[in-house]
Parts: sequence; C-alpha cells; structure tokens
Amino acid sequence: MTWEYNQSSGELKHNGQLFQQGYSGHGAGINNPAMESVSSQGPIPKGYYRITGAHNTVTPVTIILEPILGTNTYGRDLFRIHGGSRSGGRNASNGCIIIDGVRNREQIMNSGDTILVVR
Repeated sequence: MTWEYNQSSGELKHNGQLFQQGYSGHGAGINNPAMESVSSQGPIPKGYYRITGAHNTVTPVTIILEPILGTNTYGRDLFRIHGGSRSGGRNASNGCIIIDGVRNREQIMNSGDTILVVR
C-alpha cells in the first residue's frame, strides 16, 4: 500500500492508519501549504514521491525521497525523512519531513511500501 503525509497537519499515515506525528518546513513555513514553493522554508510540496533508500548522513536512517514525474517541486530538491534536532524544537526541516525515532524510520524502510503521497 502507500504512505501518506498531510502537509498541513504533519500526520504520517500508513494504509490509512496514523503512524506518527511529524512536521515539514521551517519558521512560518512549518506545515504551511501556502509556502510549499518557498525554498528552505516551506513544507515538502504536494505530490507523489518514491522512497528510494536510506543513509546515515543527516540523522541515522535518513530516508531518500525522489519526486515522481508530474510532482511539482518548484525547483526544490533533496527531500528526505529524517529526525529532528537534539536540542528539540521544530527547527530541523528546510522542507524535509521530520519523524523522530530511528525505529520509526526503520519501520518505514522495512514496510516494503515505496510510495509516499503528500496531500
């Protein structure tokens, strides 16, 4: 099935069930759909993304998201799902989806589902 992220609420669902609460964007752009086109501040743009792998560069188990043809990213790129900052607060995203907990991100990777829909 699919993963679904709600741009305005920060809810990440799997097969229609709430999986985790997160956020995307920075400052006034956090979970603000009106700012999806604003680089380094707005949330991840609405559309379809493929989960293509993970690495440990931003935080452990940083998930790589590649936009699927037809998704308008407004020239933005390098979208990921990663953990928040150690100091807390909601300042770790420049458009990536923040989902805390390595085990949560491992669960996403191990689900076998490779499509993320951002609404």
